[in-house]
Amino acid sequence: MNKLGTKFRFIGIILFIIYLLILCYLLFFAEAFGRGMAVEVHGYNTIPFVEIKRYINNFDRLGMITVLNLGGNILAFMPFGFFRPIIGRRKNSFFRTLFQGCLFSCMVEVIQLLTNVGSFDVDDIILNTFGVFLGYIIFILCKSIIWRQE
Repeated sequence: MNKLGTKFRFIGIILFIIYLLILCYLLFFAEAFGRGMAVEVHGYNTIPFVEIKRYINNFDRLGMITVLNLGGNILAFMPFGFFRPIIGRRKNSFFRTLFQGCLFSCMVEVIQLLTNVGSFDVDDIILNTFGVFLGYIIFILCKSIIWRQE
């Protein structure tokens, strides 16, 4: 790896760690998002697209809540798709990055279910994985722009 690549990788690692810390805080501890205290009842959805459809069908009543929920899940995982290929030592293919992002999202959802902080929702996994996909696309676009300038 050349000197510029090593520098990008080091910066990527630092930014990825900061991203993971912020994400964990928001997902498990941020009281503004209803976190920080366990609820008595486990909330979960295991049927794909049920909550996504519910938010879209009730957009006229929910408004910004729809945008925050659907968009927030996508945006929250875009940095994963962007930084993961930067920090990897081995070849980080699209499918490997997507799989790792999906696995990480599954882990987050299971932790939320087991700790009663947040709720398990398969639709969150779908939206988060889509965010990883978009982050990877942005990584590829940035990489092609940087290569053109060298």
